[in-house]
Order: sequence, then structure tokens, then C-alpha cells
Amino acid sequence: MKDYKELYPFQLCESEENNKLITLLHKKKKPTIIEKIFFKKYINKVYKIDLDEIGSFVWQQIDGKNSVGDIILKTEKQFGEKVQNADERVTLFMQQLHKNKFIQLFQRK
Repeated sequence: MKDYKELYPFQLCESEENNKLITLLHKKKKPTIIEKIFFKKYINKVYKIDLDEIGSFVWQQIDGKNSVGDIILKTEKQFGEKVQNADERVTLFMQQLHKNKFIQLFQRK
């Protein structure tokens, strides 16, 4: 995959905001056959993941228009010294969101 700073993320899951903090609402898309048989009540369960102040800010910037590099700069500007190593922190957060299918990353041509 290319340099993350050049990629554009967009959200794949729902979220809700409460007191400027974001909670991601994740529902597993394709349950396995075992889950269908033994864990029926969990198939449509919505899992909630609470984000901290910085994660919430980053999530709100994910709109398909801002590149990861843009989001890093906005995060540095918003939080200043409060967020050390914004480059690493935001990139790692994007990788985790992508790995868990909360976002999709694409490259503009």
C-alpha cells in the first residue's frame, strides 16, 4: 500500500456523538456459519466503541475529502503539544480503523 498520508479515508460504520465524543456503532456484516448456528442472538448485535477526544476529532475529519496527511495537520493544529507524534498516532489509528473495517482507504488519481 502507498504512503498513508496520500490516502483518503471514508467511514464505513455509523457513529453517534455525545458531549463532543464519538461512539462507533459496529455491526458484523457477514456472520460465520458457526455464529449463525450457536450465537444467533449476537448476529445483529451492535458493538459500541468509545473514542477519546483526539480519536473523536480524527473520526469527524474522515469524509473522503481529507487525506490522512490533511487530517494529521488538522490534528496538530487543533491539539498542539497535547498530541505528541501526531503523524505516528493518526497513521496508526487509521491502520486500526481500516483493519477492523470501520473505514475504507482509497487513493485519488
